Amino acid sequence: MKRTKTAGILAVAASLSLVIAGCASTSTSPEAPAATEAAAPVEAAPSEAAPTAAAECTEPIIIGSAMAQTGFMSPFDVPALDTARIAIDKANAEGGVLGCQLELVAVDGETNPDKGAQIATDLISQGAKMLLVTCDYDINAKASQVAQDAGVLVIAPCVGDTIMGPDAGLTLGFSLGSAVPGEAAIMAEYAFEKFGPNAALFKDMSIKYTQNQCKVFEERWTQLGGKVVSAPEFSQTPEGTLAAPVTAQVKEIKDSKPDVVALCSYPGGGAEAAAALRAGGVKAPVISGFGMDGAFWLGAVPDLSDFYFVTYASVFGDDPNPKVAELLAAYKELTGNDAATSGLVTGASSIEAFKLAAEQAGSTDGAALAAALEAFSEVDLTAGPTSFSPELHVNVTRPMAVMQVQKGKHAFIEYRAAEQPILN
Repeated sequence: MKRTKTAGILAVAASLSLVIAGCASTSTSPEAPAATEAAAPVEAAPSEAAPTAAAECTEPIIIGSAMAQTGFMSPFDVPALDTARIAIDKANAEGGVLGCQLELVAVDGETNPDKGAQIATDLISQGAKMLLVTCDYDINAKASQVAQDAGVLVIAPCVGDTIMGPDAGLTLGFSLGSAVPGEAAIMAEYAFEKFGPNAALFKDMSIKYTQNQCKVFEERWTQLGGKVVSAPEFSQTPEGTLAAPVTAQVKEIKDSKPDVVALCSYPGGGAEAAAALRAGGVKAPVISGFGMDGAFWLGAVPDLSDFYFVTYASVFGDDPNPKVAELLAAYKELTGNDAATSGLVTGASSIEAFKLAAEQAGSTDGAALAAALEAFSEVDLTAGPTSFSPELHVNVTRPMAVMQVQKGKHAFIEYRAAEQPILN
């Protein structure tokens, strides 16, 4: 996903009452036995280092996690970590992986790159066969490099940047997220089709995610034949509020008379920006991305209408994917709360992908697992059809949910994939 320090989103983390411990498949301490290979081998993916699986499993396969359970990334990491727990329990109930049970050893990375690197070192020394890392590359880079150097598969459930993989030298690094080149292209394609050719960009310059979102939107928009009629900028404070009033920017957008406004942002400042648009008389439809998922920020814009966003799935009870519905029910049973946003589906899909890759490779060797993942083509996971390649270890062609908000109520519209992702 992306980095955000917003107080608004951090408040959501508290309200979620997120469950960190207490799962049968989970250890909250790094003290755990080393994992072993298990079960008779099947045809393995190409790998010079792929070991032969043992005939009988005597110890669990350790899945290590250095994801953030505290700090500004915790609102994204913890729900994904919770659904990883759910998927591990499900896999174990079905017989495990290569005949072994999975054990999740989760240590709080504290949204701290150095802490994450130390945790990665400790978990790998205990025999972890896969490492889960935080959903922001800037934070997980050091931990990911530790895993890479040790020959261990590393997955960030919801990084939305194509750097998570070979672009960063991580031949063993993958993201189960949907990257901005696809997400923002879907935003542009849907908005051009539904609303018309003149777009205003409302650009939050606070973080790389939102900067790239508007950049990709604009490039795809002009490819489609659209025109950008205004593109004012704003920024947020580390606490998650607008750094300065946006009255002038809203007036610029209103005067440009757009058919649609692309809001590249995230709460809380993004919610304030959306409120400012409506308060300033901008009546055009607004489209955004995963950063504006959820209902927790709608108090800033009561009875919001004509607002659209592209995200992983609907958490509002109307998603047509039965796997999503099943996972959301399990998440509520585990945590006692409804999901705030849909990014959590990627946590479960990280475990699903590991299980499938291990079964295809007949091994938990990092290189063998990576080769199996690179062969994924439209593999049906909870997060949707998932594809990788030797060059790209994050999805840009996966269908995403288009959602609408009318009179403060969310509704699912459709799943659609980018017709032409923008890869720079």
